Amino acid sequence: MKEEELRGIATCKLCGEKIGKAGVPMFWRVKLERYMLNIDALKRQQGLGMMLGGHGALAMVMGVNEDMAEAFSSVEITVCETCCTESTCIAALAEDDETEFTSKVKSLSEAP
Repeated sequence: MKEEELRGIATCKLCGEKIGKAGVPMFWRVKLERYMLNIDALKRQQGLGMMLGGHGALAMVMGVNEDMAEAFSSVEITVCETCCTESTCIAALAEDDETEFTSKVKSLSEAP
């Protein structure tokens, strides 16, 4: 990681302190991805499995292999060594990315 990139992520998302404050020269870079199930694809796959006598493994081989879940939002955060051992609500970590979340929901609701 180059200096410019390090300076851009040098603050812990949880405590707001600089990543080196703990005295340990390490930190965590965490990528959180949220997915939404594709209900129509799940129903099609389930239906195929039922048509094949309840054999899900056979339906998996014979099906079209479409995506069963779609990436909904993604965010990368920095966590210092002190905070990495504490209990944390994962949904709260991505809270700052609410603008992306809201725009994604709006675009999905407007889709035909």
